[in-house]
Amino acid sequence: MTVASAQAGAPRPGVMWGGSGLRIAMFSESYLPRISGVVHSLTAFASSLRAEGHRVFIVAPRVRGYLDADPDVLRVPSVPTPYYDFPLGLGYTPAVWRTLMASQLDVVHAHAPFTMGSAGAHLARRRGLPLVFTHHTLYDEFVHYAPGPKWLLRLLTRWYVRRYADRCDCVIAPSATLVARLRAQGVRNRIEVLPTAGVELELFASLDPSWVRTEFGLPAGRPLLVTASRLGKEKSVDRVLHAFAQVLQRRDAVLLVVGGGPEEAALRRLSGELHLGPRIVFAGLQPHRRTLECIAAGDLFLYGSGSETQGLVIVEAMAAGVPVVAVNAGGVGDAVRDGLTGFLVPPSAAALAEKVIDLLDDAALRRTMAAHAKEVAAEFALPALTRRLVEIYRSLLPVRRR
Repeated sequence: MTVASAQAGAPRPGVMWGGSGLRIAMFSESYLPRISGVVHSLTAFASSLRAEGHRVFIVAPRVRGYLDADPDVLRVPSVPTPYYDFPLGLGYTPAVWRTLMASQLDVVHAHAPFTMGSAGAHLARRRGLPLVFTHHTLYDEFVHYAPGPKWLLRLLTRWYVRRYADRCDCVIAPSATLVARLRAQGVRNRIEVLPTAGVELELFASLDPSWVRTEFGLPAGRPLLVTASRLGKEKSVDRVLHAFAQVLQRRDAVLLVVGGGPEEAALRRLSGELHLGPRIVFAGLQPHRRTLECIAAGDLFLYGSGSETQGLVIVEAMAAGVPVVAVNAGGVGDAVRDGLTGFLVPPSAAALAEKVIDLLDDAALRRTMAAHAKEVAAEFALPALTRRLVEIYRSLLPVRRR
């Protein structure tokens, strides 16, 4: 991805804010130019908050060779790691800290609990500000990226995240399913449900997917299945490939895999082992709009991940009017209406394949689900979610600032 395409996804600079607007410092472990659900959610909410007259600083790790056009993005030193495909932020630099200490901030909002989240918590404590934490990710499902015994890393991760959450003034969970999980793990603090999968509905009305089949050599007459995600172990894209192989034993179709990540080479090898041949195309990492147009070109959207707090890309598929077949795990069930906007299935390739075939065989059902999908996606409209976020912020402020 080019710097220009990444900058195109950046939130609009904080130029619209006044006496009634809030001033928010957001801390994130990852940010542009990386493409991910967390990054997209952060940039979308930051843009929407700024459009409503609030000022948003974004504090994130520095990325070598990348320059921000947004003057309110504050970068801190970072170091590369062999376990992640983004640098690890060190959380502190004197110039950034002076800016944050001098700014008339109202709220600190952490989008992860680790090095950058700790820096945000330190700032909130020093300034006497409320600390909000959005629990974007099932962190204990990502321990395969770190060295050490996985059972121990999982326990330590749960302990650390629970401890961090209980230091905050409010935890934001993208789904009711995640709230139940956090309570079961011992989080006692205030938790508010706010979907992080905010979508700009007007963007979907302007999509043009007509180029997709031509660019990727996909025949016009065959049903097109699409999956899109980071190609990491936790996304279980291998489950989608196994399901597709089973579909091909009974029906003709093609699969477009959109995204990049550490498992791409292994998934390409698996494609060969399953003899998928020209029926599968790896599109690689795409800018956000092109990803949406790839999804919109599909007849069905497949998702095999069992580690989602909600699944932004699933909401985006519904907003594009594409029925979804997804594993019923994490917060996915809070987005997909089973039997109405798609199907939720157990975490098996056979279950995914069976529902895909049911939809391929029933064009009328696909059309009905596509229409319902758009209706349900409207519940995730970004302006309404932004107003709810501001309500949460204001509920934490001294009376004089509400």
